[in-house]
Amino acid sequence: MSDKRLLVKAVVFGSVCGLLVTVILLCVFSAIIMTSGLLPSEITNYITVGIISLGAFAGGVITSRITKSAGLIVGLITGFFMFMLITVIGMIKSDDSVTVLTLIRLISLIIAGGIGGILGLRKKERIHIK
Repeated sequence: MSDKRLLVKAVVFGSVCGLLVTVILLCVFSAIIMTSGLLPSEITNYITVGIISLGAFAGGVITSRITKSAGLIVGLITGFFMFMLITVIGMIKSDDSVTVLTLIRLISLIIAGGIGGILGLRKKERIHIK
């Protein structure tokens, strides 16, 4: 039972950390855009997908370091959980529908989370949360 609790806590904590990394990177990106000029919306959409993939990667690393096992699985779960949070919040805040970009976002978050989960197991020490 404690393994399931640890998994849930780790996924939630890793996803929140990944979202914080995403917010910080998006702030840096928007500051760069404001100083350099405007980019076409098609390019900014794909840059945003890349940035949230970096956040999912960071979340996967953190989650796998907390659980210290099954890095691929917990990374995939973290990436999917982050996708669900971002998509649900995005659909609540705007009236956009599901597009091809949503599918690209899903695939990239799951892959980045899985890679982060695998690479997070390479570290020896474990992160402890209570």
